[in-house]
Amino acid sequence: VVGASKVARDITGQKRIERALAAGGIQQKALFHLAEQLQRARTCDDVYSAALDAVIDALRCHRASILLYDSDGVMRFVSSRGLSDTYCKGVEGHSPWQHGERSPEPVYVNDAATAGFEESLTSLLKAEGIGALAFIPLVSHGMLIGKFMAYFNETHDFTLDEQELSLAISRQLAFAIDRQQTYLLQPKVTPR
Repeated sequence: VVGASKVARDITGQKRIERALAAGGIQQKALFHLAEQLQRARTCDDVYSAALDAVIDALRCHRASILLYDSDGVMRFVSSRGLSDTYCKGVEGHSPWQHGERSPEPVYVNDAATAGFEESLTSLLKAEGIGALAFIPLVSHGMLIGKFMAYFNETHDFTLDEQELSLAISRQLAFAIDRQQTYLLQPKVTPR
């Protein structure tokens, strides 16, 4: 019995290691694919689509969104996956950071029901079926320009790997958004 118990523990540990290695491979593949897609992106929508794919694939979350500050300083949805219009309208403008904030820190919420949000936000999260979420800042030239969000249907303990991965995605996404916006502002030259 003791021997069988030890073998079972050894197998359980081995399975855990195999799952971690597989998850790491998935995450690396998602980051590589994101970098490749961002290089090919021709529009902001291409950038958003590639980033949402990477967030969902790499973090293995159920839904995701990207919000950017508009000219009035309000953080608005520019793209999302799996979120209702009611939810998007209800939370638009909500942010854990102030507009123009420098060096904002990500916010990981393991249990949305007990996070201490205001009642209206907690109700929206519950109605949407969101159990956990992450607010990941998008920073360009040292300034907060928006955020991406990752949503889980049930409570979720964010690992250090997931936190580091979300920051890697954030850096790539912010750079790509900045590049696209710079490109859009450049005067178009027509060949003669």
